[in-house]
Order: sequence, then structure tokens, then C-alpha cells
Amino acid sequence: MHSAADIDVIVGGAGVAGTAAAAAIQRLGYTVMLAEPGLNDERRLAGEVFHPPGVAGLAELGLLPALMRAPAVTVNGFSVSTDSESIRLPYDSVSAHRMPGLCLEHRLIRQRLLDAVRALPNVTVKDGARVVHIEQAGASGLVVRLADDRGTTNYRCRLLVAADGAQSRIGNLAGIGVHNRRISTIFGYRIGVENLPQDDYGHVFLGAGTPILLYPIGAGEARVLFDIPYVSGQRPDGAECLAMAAVLPKDLRREVEQAIAANSRMTVLTHATATDRSALGRVVLVGDAAGSCHPLTATGMTMCIADALLLQKALRERSDHVPGALELYQRRRRWPQATRLALAEALREAFCGTSPELRVVRNGILAYWRRSAAGRAATLALLSTADGRPLAYLRQLAAVVLRGFAGHLRSPTDDRVSTLRVARALIATLFRQIRQMRLVAGGFRARSAGTLNTRPE
Repeated sequence: MHSAADIDVIVGGAGVAGTAAAAAIQRLGYTVMLAEPGLNDERRLAGEVFHPPGVAGLAELGLLPALMRAPAVTVNGFSVSTDSESIRLPYDSVSAHRMPGLCLEHRLIRQRLLDAVRALPNVTVKDGARVVHIEQAGASGLVVRLADDRGTTNYRCRLLVAADGAQSRIGNLAGIGVHNRRISTIFGYRIGVENLPQDDYGHVFLGAGTPILLYPIGAGEARVLFDIPYVSGQRPDGAECLAMAAVLPKDLRREVEQAIAANSRMTVLTHATATDRSALGRVVLVGDAAGSCHPLTATGMTMCIADALLLQKALRERSDHVPGALELYQRRRRWPQATRLALAEALREAFCGTSPELRVVRNGILAYWRRSAAGRAATLALLSTADGRPLAYLRQLAAVVLRGFAGHLRSPTDDRVSTLRVARALIATLFRQIRQMRLVAGGFRARSAGTLNTRPE
């Protein structure tokens, strides 16, 4: 055992998950050290949307005032558009939503949250430092080694919070397995808001092969995201974005094409990651470190805040036993996380798929949203993470499948595909979702948690 300085809690990573966790834990009277490795945010694309539950959580942590200053903007829901219609999913249709959503450029989110946490009592920010070694020290605590440009320092602490993003290095050091699957490359461009169909809504445009996401990030500014599926050996470029932009409304398309031509883009490689567990001994994972999904549902930022509050609650209830508190956190987190991962994967599969069976599912989703106000509200509650119950998700999936199949009976999506084949594929989808969600919630050991695969077995 190395000699070490004492600190109650170390948080590795000072992004949204790390700053929220530090703010939550220090309220319990713990002394917290936040290790900030330092990241270049200038061209790094990351989450910029908080759904209403995330905004409410920020308020509960006392962090919302730091983010609400200009140029932050509120959003009132999302709109899903095809070439023939737009379907609005307003946040206020969900009774659990007490306030609108919030959008802001990620660089400003990160900077403002870190500044706010620096000013909190019991919090020390160690700039330029990262966790490089962990020694679990049995019942008494653990030793964490931090490295910076001056060398390494050992700290003896009661708890280590891994908030270092997807494919967490800290989780790896602690012995927690991470399963990773590359999904796509997303290119992001900055545009104005003048040509948005509605500037207080986020937008999802269908019809380009993969959904195009567009949302405001500040007064007079918006972000448009193009999702290029991963193909081994192929490198995506702006030409693919130009081809996809053809489905946008004319004036918006012209503005987006100009932004693409200017080539001032930001990029992110998207992965679906799942961990074997979200806590081990006195190490706990929060935010994307504990599992991530495609950003189509924009749940990443909101989940960071939810994790911080869930960890705070568990530590408060089991203040006498940190490992027991972390087990409680893990148990309470597993089903909402399984629901979130499954929903994101299923939606993307449905909106991107080209098989007749996936077209049936996509048509069922749009018909369900078009014709049922209760269905829109129930779906949005899942999308925003206000409802993380797996049974609620499976009920919505069943409703979508039934609507899609009924539509197929009236007007087959492909005459070459038999109705029996479609029925078998849709039934297999429902059972596969149940099986995969159980695997994910039971330990996050499914590499492709929640994959919507409608090919008959």
C-alpha cells in the first residue's frame, strides 16, 4: 500500500456526468476531488439537449441557473417529418414534465457546469489530472493514483466515481468489462434558425436513409446532424451529407448545403456500449461510462443528471456502507438503462431499415403517433426518460407492431413478402426485445442490447 492523502470521493472526468455527480455528492457532506483531464471542445461533438427530466434534475442540484443564461434556449418538444407530413411530440403532453427542455452548445454546457462546481463547498478541481491506477483496499476504502504534468499522487478515498465517458478507462482499471459496437459517424454543422419549421422544437427528418437531427443550440443558432452508418474500410465525407440533405425543405436545404460546402463541421464516432455492471466494490460508473447508445433519442445528457441524483439518493440511504449504496444504485439503475438502450436501438433500426418488415414497423410508429395523442405522450415519456419502465416500453412496441401489421394488411409494403412472413418477423421482434432487455438488465452482457432485428428465424 502506497502512502496517500485522504479525500472522501474522487470523481474521474469533469464533463456533464462528472460535474453533476460532484455537485450531488458534496451535498451529503463528503469532500470531493474532481479530476479534470482537459479536453479540446472546439471540434468535439457531444450532447447539447436536456429533456425536461434533465432540466428538473439540474434545478434540484442547483446547477440550472448556470446553464439558463443566454444564449441557452428552451425547447418545447420534437417534430418528426417525412416528405408528406410532420408529427409533433410536445413535452407538455407528458404530465411528469414540469418544465420545457433546454439546448445549448456543448462547449458552453461543460464550461458553465465546471465553473459552477468549482464554486461549491467541499469540491476541489484538480486540472490536467486523470486516474491511472486503482487499488481496492478491502472494507476500509481504496487508493486512487492521479497523474498530471507534475507526476503522480496517491489518494486514499471512500469512493471513486468513473465519469470518463463511453468505453470508460476507469471502469477498465476497476475490472468492469465494457462491450462496444461501432454504429456510425455523425457530422454536425452550425446553421441559423430562420429556416427551421419551428424554432422552439427539435426536428427529426426522415427519408434520407438515416434520420437527420436538427435542434437550436443558442439564440439564432442551430445544429444539424447527419448520421453516416459505419462500414468497415469506408471513410464518410461531406458528399454523403449533401446527398442526405435533399430531403430537407427547400430553404433549409439551401442553407444546410452552404454550411456543408464551408466544411466547418464537428464530428463524433458513435458507439453502443454496455458494461457488465455499473458498480464494483467502491467504484461506480455514471453517465456514458455506464453504457451509451446512439444519440437519436438525445437521452445522454439527461441520463447523466439522473445518475447523479440516483447515486446521491443511494448514498444518503446507505450512508453507513458505501459498497451497499453502490449495489443499491446499480439495482435501481438497471431497468431504466435497459429501456433507454433498447428504445434508442429500436428506433434507429426502424427509421434506417430497408427490409419490408422494418418498413412495417416504421409505418406503425408513424401511424401510432399520427392517430393517438395518448400514444404520442407515452412515447415521449419514454424518449425523455420520464418513464423508464420496461413494461411501458414493451407495451408501446406491441402497439406499434400491431398498427404496422394492420396497415400492412390494408396495403402491403411489398407484394413479394407474404403476410405470414411479416407476422412471424414481428412476433419474433417482440420476444427478442424481451429476451435482450432481460440480458442487459441482468448485467449488461448483451453486446447489441435492444437490437431490433425483424428477420424471421
